[in-house]
Amino acid sequence: MLSVVVPVHNVARYLDICLESLAAQTHRDIEVVLVDDGSTDGSGDIAAGWAAKDSRFRVVHQANAGLGAARNAGAALATGAYLAFVDADDVLPPYAFEVLVNALEQTGSDFASGNVALLTDGKLTPSPLHRGTHRETRLAVDPREHRYLVYDRLACNKVWRRSFWGETRFPEGVHYEDIPVTVPLYGRARSVDVIDLPVYYWRQRPAGDPSISQRLAEQRNLDDRFAAVTFALSALDGPFATWYAETALQSDLRLVLEVLPDVDDAYRARFGKLANAFLTDVDPAVLTRLPGRLATAWKLTQDGDLDGLVSLVSSVRASAAPGAGMAAWRDPATPAVRATAADWVDGRLRIELADERLPLALLWLREGAPGNRVVALPAAGGSGTLRPSRLRGRPGWQPGEWTVNVAPARDAARAHVRVTEPLPFEARWVDQETLVTPLVRGGVLRVVVERPAVVAAEVGSDDEVLHIDGRGELAPGTLLHLERAFGVPSLAYPAVVSGPKWMARVPLTDLVAAIATPGVPDEPPAVWRVALGEPGGPTVPLPAGPRVTPAKAGPVVVDIDPRGILRVTEGR
Repeated sequence: MLSVVVPVHNVARYLDICLESLAAQTHRDIEVVLVDDGSTDGSGDIAAGWAAKDSRFRVVHQANAGLGAARNAGAALATGAYLAFVDADDVLPPYAFEVLVNALEQTGSDFASGNVALLTDGKLTPSPLHRGTHRETRLAVDPREHRYLVYDRLACNKVWRRSFWGETRFPEGVHYEDIPVTVPLYGRARSVDVIDLPVYYWRQRPAGDPSISQRLAEQRNLDDRFAAVTFALSALDGPFATWYAETALQSDLRLVLEVLPDVDDAYRARFGKLANAFLTDVDPAVLTRLPGRLATAWKLTQDGDLDGLVSLVSSVRASAAPGAGMAAWRDPATPAVRATAADWVDGRLRIELADERLPLALLWLREGAPGNRVVALPAAGGSGTLRPSRLRGRPGWQPGEWTVNVAPARDAARAHVRVTEPLPFEARWVDQETLVTPLVRGGVLRVVVERPAVVAAEVGSDDEVLHIDGRGELAPGTLLHLERAFGVPSLAYPAVVSGPKWMARVPLTDLVAAIATPGVPDEPPAVWRVALGEPGGPTVPLPAGPRVTPAKAGPVVVDIDPRGILRVTEGR
């Protein structure tokens, strides 16, 4: 069972939609512990009403003691093998706990962390804080080998294994309770699961009703933020501690640095005192690894030159694009050559770069080992065109991955073509056995050649069952999985094997049960990717064969995702 702790304090405006999203979770084995923390606006009555109508909800009332104390009180009452925290003004998509718990059940990791979307005036946008940490799903990773994960310091986008959580407690009577808890737990964890799907909708309140994280210019927030970061650092040791110090100077502490032009002298003096105390415990080499202007800002802080610091921050803010964040502090560099499209035109792959006027000297693909071949592309203006057959070797088509490279002008440095924004790439079958797919890996545009041994050959349905028939050898006992996140099965069905063919049947009632009311109107429809795997083993995505066409099946549409993988999508 999963225990969900929800502190409640004067959030009557938002509480119902939050609790509705919890009641609609497709992971049904939950208990919701509502801790009414001395509310005076009727929030406690709303919480009690939910406990009266849904046996999975219960409410306790206490005098106002703050968010940390309310979370601790709820955790002490939780009885589940898994633990989660939700703030009462936020919202969850219906699949959130299903995906996180399923990941932990499969991997045995200490906790699972999902992507976050910002909820602003009813609209969802990606969280900039999680753009890098949750770019792709990674299961059972060691935080010491993926130290960038510590940039994700929220407690509420995670499910914790209770045996790992142990006697952990949130600090009480302060703001920024998450940092002193999540950062040390990253340091303790053997492995964590990272899910690219948004599992948490983090509400951004309007200007007249700001949340704690939106009130950076208040001196209490300044004190509590430094206290949280300092405590987290003291709980770590070795290289992980050094890395976290660097992270804090670029993230949490940079945020208070950036408000210095807007605050009074007392705030600035307090900032200088707290920052110098923190920097005293930081290895001086950390500053040398920061972007130049940010390193200068912290050096000015150490030197006590607050006037120079405010002037520098003002100039950085003035030259930055709105919402630039950390990018505003990075040193000027030669702009990367970026792709804005990689689409198919008349059977050829057209690669278009960001500036059509860019004079290209060279545009080419280089194959990874073992072939390591190079294919130059005809280029004109800011685009190049690839005839897929040029990737075919003398023995015929072979699986491989090709990296797209460019030299923007004669004698210019050669570089990879980067992709910084999501693009609608599409896989194409170039013959009955060969699939060619443009994709992004590590921020670099690549072209992958695949020769799938197993594919879906045909899909269809009757009134009660979705039929998926395939070709290719499967081991006895293979299961067909429907996955909301790659590698994290949600639904599984046996594949009945008959020589080089197989078939699987999915009851449409299962799909109906797995489709829940959206957490917010702007939420995208439910999607499952289809995969194959032996019981207890890893799964492999199932490509849709060249003859598969989209089909309506009861409440869903069966179609093909941009990678050429068979998928099932809620038919809204």
